Amino acid sequence: MNQFLKTYRLALTPLSPIHIGCGEDFEPTNYVIDDKVLYGFEPSRAVLSDAQRAKLTDAGNRASLLGIQRFFKDNATTFKAQADVLIPVSHGVAEKYDRDVGRAVNFEANGNRVFNQFFIERCSYTGQQNLPYIPGSSFKGAIRTAWLDELNCQRQPSDVQFSFKGEAKSTTAMEKRLFKGDFQTSPLRLLKISDLMPAAQLDPARRVLYAVNLKKKQVLKDGNELQPKGIAARKECILHGQYRAFMADAVLPSLDPHTDAKNTPAPELRPADLRQIARQSNAYNQTRLQRELSVLDGRGMLNPAWKQSLAVLLSGELGKKLTQGDAFLIRLGRYGGADSKTLSGDRVAHIKIMGAKGQPPSFESTTKTVWLAAENEHDQKHLLPFGWAVVEIDPKEGDLPQLKAWCEAQSKDRPDMAKLRQQFAAEKQAALMQKAEQEALAAQKLAEKNAAELAAQQRAQALASMTAQGQLIETLRQKCDNHASRMPPHGNFKHQAANIAKAGLFQEADQLIKQALSHADWSVADKQSLADMIDACLPKVVAPFGKDERKKLKLAALRGQS
Repeated sequence: MNQFLKTYRLALTPLSPIHIGCGEDFEPTNYVIDDKVLYGFEPSRAVLSDAQRAKLTDAGNRASLLGIQRFFKDNATTFKAQADVLIPVSHGVAEKYDRDVGRAVNFEANGNRVFNQFFIERCSYTGQQNLPYIPGSSFKGAIRTAWLDELNCQRQPSDVQFSFKGEAKSTTAMEKRLFKGDFQTSPLRLLKISDLMPAAQLDPARRVLYAVNLKKKQVLKDGNELQPKGIAARKECILHGQYRAFMADAVLPSLDPHTDAKNTPAPELRPADLRQIARQSNAYNQTRLQRELSVLDGRGMLNPAWKQSLAVLLSGELGKKLTQGDAFLIRLGRYGGADSKTLSGDRVAHIKIMGAKGQPPSFESTTKTVWLAAENEHDQKHLLPFGWAVVEIDPKEGDLPQLKAWCEAQSKDRPDMAKLRQQFAAEKQAALMQKAEQEALAAQKLAEKNAAELAAQQRAQALASMTAQGQLIETLRQKCDNHASRMPPHGNFKHQAANIAKAGLFQEADQLIKQALSHADWSVADKQSLADMIDACLPKVVAPFGKDERKKLKLAALRGQS
């Protein structure tokens, strides 16, 4: 009796850098680069000083993208502390960031400045944890191409729809024919693969590299080698040489004895075992790997140490596993190139090749250029292809010592990210404490401002309810309080002189007392209130203030005393 569900454990080891995009970019407003490490952050979390906020606001009001770039670069320490992702970058990326971010790199004929926006394409990551992973759909898509290739047997399909320009418009009919049905009856429906997630307690190594576009064959014009049109781009990549860094589960159900042609895949297409799928995938991918390595090596583009070590690896225990179907050789990501996503056979592939400016495209069996991983944008030697990996089926601990040793050799010169993160954690904690202090100070200032505004409102209301004489008393009191608030330890105001002939608070008090004593509209209660206020407030701001000063001000007469 057939087992209904077969479950497999998968372990992926990258053989070359892998970039699978997620539709997001790092931009110079949410990352900084310091000492060849990218610090990615959410800018809204940073606490800016008043001067920083004013500078950023000014750049924003002027719509100055260069000014905004410079602001984040110049204030790297402030934003770096808020980072939640740390990724090493190649020396070429670090140098170009230091040199070009925040400044014009060229000028157009009309005088407009040209600057580098310095986007960095992110790879797929696990949300808040910010760990890279490989979508199961990417793995399954690569298997699908190899499966279709085996079924097609290098024949030229007659059921591919082409546009009037000669470009392949739809392969749906061909795929339906090869798989003997649509989604409902496709044998791919039987294979369930989860996302390949980082192995337990592992933070997979990443690096921001350049993707450079180079011609497979040398093309000369007037004695000079023509370069391809593709612009070098910066990519966050999962690095090669990480032993069993990603794990997943695969499930393959058996539908026997069900044979309903309308609802189940054709019996002859149903895989009996995952190893069967691996063998057909390896037949497809091993041919393409060897072909690519031969072309690149012929142009002197490949990193020779990587190429030689990979050849040894594939001729040893790993090669044996691939032959037996105990592991997949797989090509992942967009930069694997169209050659790894097309069917085999003479004139079967129909790859669009862009012509010169103003010229129509042509369609070829292979691509004319290749994207390779590089340390800097002008590299043409010591490069690596993108996307190659090996996926073991039901691996055992220590099962591939050669592969493990190869991984250790490939990763020996990489930065110690655990140590860097530990160091950064201490810096971040200090920054968080500083942020908390700044926020507390800002809250205190806001509370003081609100309290002062409330007090001012209350004083204004109280002043409005007073008599004219009471308002004059309150005005002088506020002047005394304002002067006192600016004396040490809060400010550098000094005591005023007790001089009736000199303008100041003492003179104003004297003039108000004279008015109170000479005008009949001053009541006894208002006079008493004025005397009490002067006794309470003037000694704080006027010196000396004693018996003689009270006598000069006629405080006794103000109180009705002889």
